[in-house]
Amino acid sequence: MANSANGAASDGATTKKPPHGDIGRQTYEDVRKLVEQGMKKTEAFAKVAKESGRSANTVMTQYYRTAREQVDGGGVRRTARTARSAARSATRSANQQTDRLIHEAKTAIDALQAHIAELERDLERATQESRELEKIRRVLHKS
Repeated sequence: MANSANGAASDGATTKKPPHGDIGRQTYEDVRKLVEQGMKKTEAFAKVAKESGRSANTVMTQYYRTAREQVDGGGVRRTARTARSAARSATRSANQQTDRLIHEAKTAIDALQAHIAELERDLERATQESRELEKIRRVLHKS
């Protein structure tokens, strides 16, 4: 599909460059549509590259990068390297969460121990005051 000087395609359609920042998404959509029509991905990459003036490798890179950003991964499997990296990241995150939870548990235990010690001191004071009151009662009842 050749373009004329005014941006109109020779078949009567106009080609429109996607807004800045949407090239990856547009590339993904263009390739996906061609694949849905039965074209192999490599052929679709080459066709989109030819129409956009980019290399097939650039189109392929944009397609897979955008596909991985999709909620479902765009139907693209992660490579072993990416999966390992994700697994390491997940493990690191889990370890950090475990460390944080352990720290919070220790802090809670320390606070509980301090509270128990305070309650024991209060109980000891109350017991001592009760003994003193009992002594005063005995003295008052003797008189």
